[in-house]
Amino acid sequence: MKAIWKGLLISAGLLAVVPAASAADDFYAGKTITVVVGLSAGGGYDLYSRVMAEHLGKHIPGHPNVVVENRPGAATRTATAYVYGVAPHDGTVIGNSLNMLPLDQVIFPKQRRYDLTKVQFLGNIAGLTSVIAVSNKSPVQTVDDITKKSAKLGSNGKSSETYIIPALINSFLGGKLEIILGFRGVAGVDLAIERGEINGRGGSWNSFRALHPDWIKAKKIKPLMQIGATDDPYMPGVPQLSSLAKTDEQKAIFSLLSNTTRFSRAYWVAPEVPKDRVKILRDAFMATMKDPEFLAAAKKANMEISPSSPKEIEAALHELANTPPKYLKKMRDVLSK
Repeated sequence: MKAIWKGLLISAGLLAVVPAASAADDFYAGKTITVVVGLSAGGGYDLYSRVMAEHLGKHIPGHPNVVVENRPGAATRTATAYVYGVAPHDGTVIGNSLNMLPLDQVIFPKQRRYDLTKVQFLGNIAGLTSVIAVSNKSPVQTVDDITKKSAKLGSNGKSSETYIIPALINSFLGGKLEIILGFRGVAGVDLAIERGEINGRGGSWNSFRALHPDWIKAKKIKPLMQIGATDDPYMPGVPQLSSLAKTDEQKAIFSLLSNTTRFSRAYWVAPEVPKDRVKILRDAFMATMKDPEFLAAAKKANMEISPSSPKEIEAALHELANTPPKYLKKMRDVLSK
C-alpha cells in the first residue's frame, strides 16, 4: 500500500510540474510579438528588424506572428522610452535602439526616461563599423578637406551617430562639417543626398551596401572615414577616426565612439519581462542567427551577420558606465551646444 501511495504522490508531483513548464512554452501561441524600431521604414535598422522578424517566430514555442512597428522620433529615444515604460512588459514587445543610445545615456543620465543598463538584452545581430560617407558632389572628398571645406551632413537626431560623431570631429579636429537636423530616418537623408541637397551622412557602411549598392558601384558615395573597433574589410585603406587623435583625451573619446559598434543591431525587452520568457526569446534569437533561411535572406540583402550574446553586450555597457567623468563632461559640453 505504501508503495502505491508513493507512486501516486510521485505522479501527482509530476502532473503539478508539467502545467507550469507548458504554461511558459505555450505563452506565445496565438500571440503577436512586436519589434519596435525607433526610425522610419527604409533604413538599415528597419531592414535588419524586418528580416529577423520573418524568421524569429518559427524558433519560439507556439510560433507567434512577429511584426515590425516603426515609431520614429528623437533618434529612437521616443521608441526606447515607449518599450521601456509604456508597452506591455509580458515579452510581446521587443526594443531596438540606436547604437549611440548607451553612450548618450552615460553622457546625459538625467535626461532619459529609460535605463539601458537594466533592460534584458536578447542579443546583437552584428557589430557594424560606422562611417562618415560623402557623395561624389561633396566639397569634402578627403579627411584633410574636413578642416578646409564645409560639407552638409544629414542627421536624424542629436542622440544619433549622424550627429554625435561629426559634432565631436568639429570640436576636437577643427572640422567644418555642417550638420543638418530634422530628418526622421536615413531614408529621408539618403533622398536628400540623391537630390544634391546635402553632401552625405554618418551611419554604417553596411547600410549603404544594403540600401544603395548601385551608389557604391557607380562611385556616387564613398566612405570618408570609419569608426569601429576593427577595420571593415569593405573599406580597405579608409582611415579610422581613432588614427586622427592627437591627444590622450581625443584617443579616449574616439575609442568610446568606436566601441558603440557593439550595440549596432541589439535587441532587448523591458526589465519586468518574466525570466522564463526572456530565456525563450534569447534562445529563439540565437537560433535565428544560425538559421540557414535567415542567413540566406541576410546575404541576399547584403546584411553583415556577426552575432554577440547578452553577456557581451552587458560587458560593453559596464565599460561605458566606467568611463572617466572628465571625458563624459567634455563630450557633454560639446554636445550640449
